[in-house]
Amino acid sequence: MKFQRPLLIVGSVIATMLIANGVNVGLSSDEFSTNYPAVVCPPTPNNLTTAISLPSTKTPLRLTGTKSLSLIPSQTLRYMQEKAPVIIESQGATPVVWQIRKGVWAGATICSSLQNEQWFVGGAADVTSKGRILLVNSGLSTAIVDLQIWNEIGQQQTKPVSLKANSYSEIGIDTLAPGSRQVVVQAITRAGRVTSYMLDERGRGLRALGGDIINFAPSAKKEIFIPAIPHTVKKVGAKQVELPHSLRLLVTGEIDARVSVNVLSTDGSFIPAGLENKIVKAGSVVTLDLNPNLPASKFGVQITSDEPLVASVFSETLAEGKSDFIWSTAAPELTKFSISTTGLAPQLIFIGSSINIEAELFLSKGKRKQIKISGEEIATFKVPDGVRSVTFTKVGKGIYGAGLIATKSGYGYFPLTAGSVLTKSSVPVSNIRVLSP
Repeated sequence: MKFQRPLLIVGSVIATMLIANGVNVGLSSDEFSTNYPAVVCPPTPNNLTTAISLPSTKTPLRLTGTKSLSLIPSQTLRYMQEKAPVIIESQGATPVVWQIRKGVWAGATICSSLQNEQWFVGGAADVTSKGRILLVNSGLSTAIVDLQIWNEIGQQQTKPVSLKANSYSEIGIDTLAPGSRQVVVQAITRAGRVTSYMLDERGRGLRALGGDIINFAPSAKKEIFIPAIPHTVKKVGAKQVELPHSLRLLVTGEIDARVSVNVLSTDGSFIPAGLENKIVKAGSVVTLDLNPNLPASKFGVQITSDEPLVASVFSETLAEGKSDFIWSTAAPELTKFSISTTGLAPQLIFIGSSINIEAELFLSKGKRKQIKISGEEIATFKVPDGVRSVTFTKVGKGIYGAGLIATKSGYGYFPLTAGSVLTKSSVPVSNIRVLSP
């Protein structure tokens, strides 16, 4: 009897371990669920107009800030958003946003899924600035975002922002770093499901100076590609005057960087004078003149550095007689994905050592058309009117792309990248051993 109690305890432990192992095996996941996360479009500030290109009239969407969380069909291929941001179940087809202040300026961006880190290279916080950061919390819990700001002096004080569940907020850039002429903003999501956007709008008194949406970069890198920069030649009297460009840089670490800038154009590739092995100071925003001396055309740049940095190109533009400005931002390497272009007909620009792309155009009434795009260093393709979406079905290595849109209200730019990517999560699969170990 004196051994009975210890034997019972040992037996119970062994039985418990066997049951636990049986449950663990029974719940082991050998099946997966795949889906595309919903994308979030920016809100529409006062006196602006926003149109969102969609892949289908049945695309499910809902507004942020309302009590209803139900998704409803869009019932249109070009959704005219009023004010609140829209959350869209686009199932892998990235919607393009076209936002304008009618007759004053225009800008473009893509609807994107939640991002943990976003870099916005552009804008100002001086007396001309009317720009703002737009924060959207598409989740059902409170979100916290840290806004880290750099200017021409250095890093400024971080501004933490709290967002209620299912809400959005607008923050003036001039409140983040008052008086700054050159700004870079990093939005870091600490909690919640946040997607951020940035508008750069400027004016002097009652005179509008233009505006644009600044597309984000997900991280600082040692090699950056900016594929689409419009180079405009304006006639002044009897002379042809090239409108200027400037390159904005921020070396994000603590060590100064050695930077080279290579221009890629139909006239060939070259490094502009003064932009080879240029020493750029770390920790403060730097602006360099970029004057490629080209005929009216489109060009791209490749920026190489021995330290991580973020960059964009500011360009004065002239579209259909309307003066505006545009921020051309970094684009990731092109992949297979689909982008919605209803009502836009953008011009797509690609850069790379060897460009080899196959794509499918989806037109109205279910018609489809296969195209090929090829070239050395730079290639362009004008999306015809009436094309609902472009799907890149075959993409070579080392290719980067962006779209340009020109209208009577102004110029817009957007990178060719997927707003959301297919994610895979495990699905627990139980079996009889759960009940009978």
